[in-house]
Amino acid sequence: MNSLFALIILLQASFVHAFSGAPSAIGANTPPVKTSMSTPVAALNNQNCVDLKDTFSKYDDHVKKGADIPATYYLMSYSWAPNYCAKEKYGKEPGERDYLQCGSSRNFGYILHGLWPQGVNNSRPRACEGNVEKIDRAILEKYLCMTPSIWLLQHEYEYHGTCMHDEALEDPQTFFDIAMELHSQMSLPGEELQDSPEDRKWWLDNNDHLFDDAFYYASNGKEWRFCYDIDFKPMPCPPGSGGSRAMPPIDCNDIKGNVNKKGKKYYFTQDHPGYAQVKIHQHKGERCFSSVQKAEDAGWVKAP
Repeated sequence: MNSLFALIILLQASFVHAFSGAPSAIGANTPPVKTSMSTPVAALNNQNCVDLKDTFSKYDDHVKKGADIPATYYLMSYSWAPNYCAKEKYGKEPGERDYLQCGSSRNFGYILHGLWPQGVNNSRPRACEGNVEKIDRAILEKYLCMTPSIWLLQHEYEYHGTCMHDEALEDPQTFFDIAMELHSQMSLPGEELQDSPEDRKWWLDNNDHLFDDAFYYASNGKEWRFCYDIDFKPMPCPPGSGGSRAMPPIDCNDIKGNVNKKGKKYYFTQDHPGYAQVKIHQHKGERCFSSVQKAEDAGWVKAP
């Protein structure tokens, strides 16, 4: 899995070192990992999401063993924190479960709900190991800017992190580091996006690694979900997953990035004689660019 596998191997080595001599809880103190991502909410330095008033300690629920189904792809799901906080019922005062996400001074917007292994025919592996030990808070704290809830991080690992397609990826730190790596590749909006062509276009315009069929809006939870293969590369969402719906072609007044029948990527400027006839089919990976430089940086070449 190229660079991501190299990262995981390096992280596993440090993880094993951190475990030596640990008698009970999962994990030990490790230095925070800095990421680079576009987000309107908490500061990039993970330490800035650690709050001394966030002392909730009963974050290890008892979990029964669920369906141990082989994972064939992954969903990465983002939720809009203000929606959850408007109806939260577990307490947002200091020391309560939802204090950090909903009661602290941090204004979280889109947060990573989880990275979820999925099986064939959209079956759902779940809690593949049953109940696991409580993860050391020191391990979880470095992921709080990504998912601002100690309880939710523990929950996500027990229900989803134990169901990875490769058992070597199932220790807590490796699971969350994979999620963090994918999360760091995303540019996130500063306001809630709806299931509209304009808002879908925002994701594509601001995330060059995405294409139209690789994500969808889950209306039941008002979450945006992104599909990845077992190499953690964007993939078309399988039929029945909620995605796999092609949008009608769109037009734009900027640089048009077209993909021809041979798969070659050409950009068209307004002075090109065929500019007006070019339509953008987002499900094919075509897109609009605000400048020639951005088109060329994304791999397009000037149309002949």
